[in-house]
Amino acid sequence: MTTRKTILLGSLSLAILTFACARGADRLDTGTPLSVGSIRFAADVVTVPGGEQSGRIDVTYAVSHDELIFLRHEDAYRARFEIIAVIRDLGGRQVAGDSWRREVFVETYEETNARREANREELSLEVPPGRYNLKLELSSLDTRAFGIIERRVEVPALSPGGLTLGTVVFERRAVDADEDGGFTPNPLREFGETYPDGRALLTVYADPGTRYALEFSIRSHATGDIMLSRGDTIVQSALATEIPHDFGVLEMEVGAYEFRAVLTPLDDGDDVTARARFRVVTSPKSWGTDFEKMLAQISYVASRDEYDRLAMAEPEDLDAAWEEFWRGRDPDPDAEENEFKLEFLGRLAYANAEFSSVVEGWQTDMGRVYIQYGPPDDIDSQPIGKMLHAWEVWFYYGEHTKFIFVDRDGFGEYKLVESTRI
Repeated sequence: MTTRKTILLGSLSLAILTFACARGADRLDTGTPLSVGSIRFAADVVTVPGGEQSGRIDVTYAVSHDELIFLRHEDAYRARFEIIAVIRDLGGRQVAGDSWRREVFVETYEETNARREANREELSLEVPPGRYNLKLELSSLDTRAFGIIERRVEVPALSPGGLTLGTVVFERRAVDADEDGGFTPNPLREFGETYPDGRALLTVYADPGTRYALEFSIRSHATGDIMLSRGDTIVQSALATEIPHDFGVLEMEVGAYEFRAVLTPLDDGDDVTARARFRVVTSPKSWGTDFEKMLAQISYVASRDEYDRLAMAEPEDLDAAWEEFWRGRDPDPDAEENEFKLEFLGRLAYANAEFSSVVEGWQTDMGRVYIQYGPPDDIDSQPIGKMLHAWEVWFYYGEHTKFIFVDRDGFGEYKLVESTRI
């Protein structure tokens, strides 16, 4: 039987139980956006439904040491930053907002450049049900560096009867964590050999006593193959019940995956589906079994000599050749993980998740640029108009370069038309 726990909803009455606007919906959450700007951070957003006046937006953000600006402070190093959340309605009027100031201390200079998380926490803002634009800005208090995330969110209203699924929330557990616990929020939605155990949390809203079938599955975004599946029959015990689904990723190749939950009422009502994507960024299965494909992917970042050594390796020497390549690119051989390998495979997984069309994402112009340079520092975009094609400009200030992409055919596959110095 599925393990679940009850969520307390304060003074909500039994009459207001589900999202009226979400009944029968099939909603896909494509993933957590990363910030644009000189500070990189990630934020996952969960909306909690409410009555006529009450609702909530929960934001879990994470930022790593190497993204913050550390300055010498007494016998240590200190980074000070502020995170600001502003929520506006679709007319541009601010309906909620708050700011929080934080400090992070480390003892050594090496720790200031570490990729491990410096800060991760959940922020909450109360808003009435409705559709909003959410803007998050994380800025250094000692310099002018900042990062911004903007996204559209919807806080549904509760109404009598029916049932629905809430937002999918991902957690992860480290390889050396306690088997009885150790799950922590995963706003990046990335898993791998360091964090091989995942958990997807679903909240079901329904009248206590409601009976329904709940089916979980995990599918490859690239192939559609079902990697894991499980079903259960549940009797709702409270207004809101949180149901965890645990999974492992070590048998999955590097790439994008979709978690899917389908809820079917056993008495009356329509099916409800919630879908959300996550990424596997490292795996014992490497990132594939097709050598020619792997060679083409690594050509985006390998030197000519490195590429030639891999291309000319005999089949029995391939594993050693790959190990030599990764080891030669490792910026810190004494570290537990090869940060270059982790970064490359993470970019590859992101490109395949976000830019795939008639070809895989890594084969597109946007995917190639993303794998080579990482997330852009800034993006300027123009949707399709009466006379123009849709276009995007990606700015990389550290590289003094911008890339201009145009969707000439109107099918969402942007072609690189120009790259210039800035």
